[in-house]
Amino acid sequence: MIPIDRIHGGHHADGALDFSTSINPLGPPLAAREAYRSALADISVYPPAYSLDLEAALAKWLGVEPEMVLAGNGTTQLIYLLARVLKSRAPVVVTPTFSEIANSLNVAGIEPRALNTRSDEGFRFHPEAAIQCLREGADAVFIGRPNSPTGTMVTLDEAAAIAGECRRRDAWCVFDEAFIDFARDPGSAVAFAKTNRKALVLRSLTKIFALPGLRAGCVIGHPDALGKLRAAIEPWSVNAVAERVTRACLDVADLFIKETREMVFIEMDRVADALSRLDGIRVFPSVANFMMMDLANEAIPGAFGKHLLEGGIAVRDLHSLPGCRAGLYRLGIRSKSDNDRFLEVASSWAP
Repeated sequence: MIPIDRIHGGHHADGALDFSTSINPLGPPLAAREAYRSALADISVYPPAYSLDLEAALAKWLGVEPEMVLAGNGTTQLIYLLARVLKSRAPVVVTPTFSEIANSLNVAGIEPRALNTRSDEGFRFHPEAAIQCLREGADAVFIGRPNSPTGTMVTLDEAAAIAGECRRRDAWCVFDEAFIDFARDPGSAVAFAKTNRKALVLRSLTKIFALPGLRAGCVIGHPDALGKLRAAIEPWSVNAVAERVTRACLDVADLFIKETREMVFIEMDRVADALSRLDGIRVFPSVANFMMMDLANEAIPGAFGKHLLEGGIAVRDLHSLPGCRAGLYRLGIRSKSDNDRFLEVASSWAP
């Protein structure tokens, strides 16, 4: 059984620069801010019980039919919906990953099996391991793409092989693509859902458009699968303000994401290079907007995180995340000036 872990990033002391989350450092698009202000006039009126207009806009953006998209109050709500509706008997979760995937299965009374990746291999996931689990009776596979906190990502060819094996064995294949818009190769598994009835893809709008306070996300899948999910989701899962702001984000998405990726790639490379020069810190390669650090030589577990916090920097200590251990931390990329401040404090660390 994968233990429940409720520790997440965010909510650190006032004044600390929060690197524990992985949100777009540019903040929400200007169009989103304007839509937020105009949406205030609607807060005394019920929104549609089901966000069909938003789903149509998302479908156009993703290149699928509207009946293949279900919007929700962030992907976490949709993860719990999947756990309830899919009713998997023998799910496999590639770990370490977003803890709410295993949490949702545990809450639904389902015991997930961990398919652990290894730090000595850079947490690289081997698709053959998932295929072997399917041959041994697994009926669902959950994979982060890119995966948080490791920053690794299976290729589209590897993802297609896993999804194809799931289809052949009538097993669910769920790709969590919450960070795909930050990836260096942003090719999405959404294409599989057009023909594969067992493939589902989670997409977050919280991360790329910097909307964690509003919550917005969607799941994409074959209409047959989406029909079951749609029948079980709670009405009014997307509030009026979130819908208005999200639609405004989609109107400017292409240019905004391009600008974001250019900035994030530069900062990721710069910060990773600087960290790799510091004694006692190993940086794992990452394709997304965050990176994992290994401080295996900490004299006291958690000491590096405490040192950073004393310097006004908060990172995610991963010691309690299933599949991780003491000495592992995740760093989300922020603005250049914030990243410089992080590097200044990190460079004063004495292992």
